[in-house]
Amino acid sequence: MALGLITLAALLIPAAGAWAGVIAPEAGGSPNADGIRSLYLIILGVAVVIFVGVEGLLFYTLFKYRARKGAVAVQIHGNTRLEIGWTVGATAILVVLAVVTFVKLDDIRNPPLSGADGAPVTKNGSFIAAGPEKRLPPDGKSLNIDVNGQQYVWRFTYADNDKVNLNDVFAYQEMVVPTDTTVTLDIRAQDVAHSWWIPKLGGKFDAIPGLTNHTWFKIHKPGIYTGLCAELCGRNHANMTARVHAVSPTEFEAWYADQKAAIHTADLAAAKTRKAQEATAAERAAAADGAAKPPAALSGKAALLAQGKKIFTGGTATAGACGTCHVLKAAGAVGVVGPSLDAELGSDPAAAIKQSIVNPNKEIAKGFQAGIMPQDYGKTLTSKELDALVAFIFDSTHGK
Repeated sequence: MALGLITLAALLIPAAGAWAGVIAPEAGGSPNADGIRSLYLIILGVAVVIFVGVEGLLFYTLFKYRARKGAVAVQIHGNTRLEIGWTVGATAILVVLAVVTFVKLDDIRNPPLSGADGAPVTKNGSFIAAGPEKRLPPDGKSLNIDVNGQQYVWRFTYADNDKVNLNDVFAYQEMVVPTDTTVTLDIRAQDVAHSWWIPKLGGKFDAIPGLTNHTWFKIHKPGIYTGLCAELCGRNHANMTARVHAVSPTEFEAWYADQKAAIHTADLAAAKTRKAQEATAAERAAAADGAAKPPAALSGKAALLAQGKKIFTGGTATAGACGTCHVLKAAGAVGVVGPSLDAELGSDPAAAIKQSIVNPNKEIAKGFQAGIMPQDYGKTLTSKELDALVAFIFDSTHGK
């Protein structure tokens, strides 16, 4: 009978390969995943043998010693040998399983060397491993990738050795790695708890804010390995998927170089844009400074109009830059929040223009809403500033 049970267990173990992910954890992508699966199947095989043996003995006993008419049960004491036997047997099984587990655990936890055909990772080269707190291959060489869980996407950052984070290659959702290369992962979270899990590449690891977990994998064949966040992290948790795309080392190096070049190009474009914006800001500041200092020769009406233009364009601390909301050709203003002053004020007297500044809600131009324009210009502007602003608008809209 024991031989039959052992044979049954031996048949079940290889058959489980057809039920990957149902009977046993998925594997086939990385050695650590294979080690987890094989250890699981060993323990499962032992458990099946014990289960079948115990249940078989139970049913045999129930049948052989079932109640019969007129039979009287014999009162017996415990069997010391039997009790010692099953105690020692159970202890032996636990010891064997513990030894097997610890023997296989090193291969699961410790990353191996990259293969001869893997990417050229070095301790201080293009790709580096991040620090002594994590397990590294015996030679300390691995492709290190930072895995950052964010609601609701994974970000993968490839650290390099130039000590500048801003130009590190990164990708979202799909991690690209070279085959036959040991890849070490630093797993963390930016906001809430997540869990990194690519079933065919090993066990799942929590991504926790403020804590970094570490794992590894080594893929021998090109392909795409899919996974997901295995920790409920919010309303879009189901959309937080992940992919690991394994390519040849040559393809990986080409991809990495393309990403580096794209980042460099983007940095140059950003620097150019910043420089142009700084130049524009400097020109505007110079123009505002010039407007704030009208020529000494100006006097009378010219000085009044110059002061009014300065107020209109926002050159004083008490005004709100009318030109950001209104169109006024004389001031070069092209705002669209309020009505065009060129169109609306061409026939209004100066008193009406002043009233529209001091009490803008009294009369609203068609197509616009009340309450948009500030209501306190009558208080924030002095009477002289208000007169200068009205004079400039009137002069600009009625012709000189």
